[in-house]
Amino acid sequence: MKNILYLLSFIVISCSSFSQKLVGFGGFGIYLNPIFEKSKYFSINAGLEYNSKTVIKPELKFEYFLGTVPDVSIEYNNNVETKFLTRKISAANISISPKISLGEKENTVHFQILPMYNYTIIYASGAIFYLDTSNNNFVKIDSDSYSEVKHSLGIGLAIFFNLNNETFQAIAFELNYNNIDIGNALSKLKVSTDKINTNQSLGIRIKYYFGISKSKK
Repeated sequence: MKNILYLLSFIVISCSSFSQKLVGFGGFGIYLNPIFEKSKYFSINAGLEYNSKTVIKPELKFEYFLGTVPDVSIEYNNNVETKFLTRKISAANISISPKISLGEKENTVHFQILPMYNYTIIYASGAIFYLDTSNNNFVKIDSDSYSEVKHSLGIGLAIFFNLNNETFQAIAFELNYNNIDIGNALSKLKVSTDKINTNQSLGIRIKYYFGISKSKK
């Protein structure tokens, strides 16, 4: 019985000590690419950082991308659009980064470099609509969907503002090139004829960091 109590005490103490180094974060991102509505698509993200005492602070991030692609006119009759293509795309991404923190000091601003590996599941769908002149409404005449998995390597540069050391409150502004080609899935749709790539997109992420537990003094 004593051995069990000792083991349980050790596990509790170990988890408590480890939790001091775990920092959660959440945020959003904006990415620039001309194929999307207003040349932008968006993401939300959440994850964990292991706040080690070294310059390497590993980070695990989950991110969801969503973009609106403008409709494509296919056919006109007497200057009236009679057929068009509509498309949607989304992606779920898991990213692992051995984040490098440079010039870190308590209660100061410092820089970070984020090399990253991305595992991305992408889903695209499209449909063609045709004008039914009998009731003056558009009806779907063809549709398709396509999903794929992509692996990629990317890089990010961030400015990190440490707001509160005791509770690990911080905010980071990150410029990143994630190298994720979510647009390629649109090219694989049978209803789409153009080649689309988005891996050259540049993005800006804003991430808010918060402590999983209160830091010991």
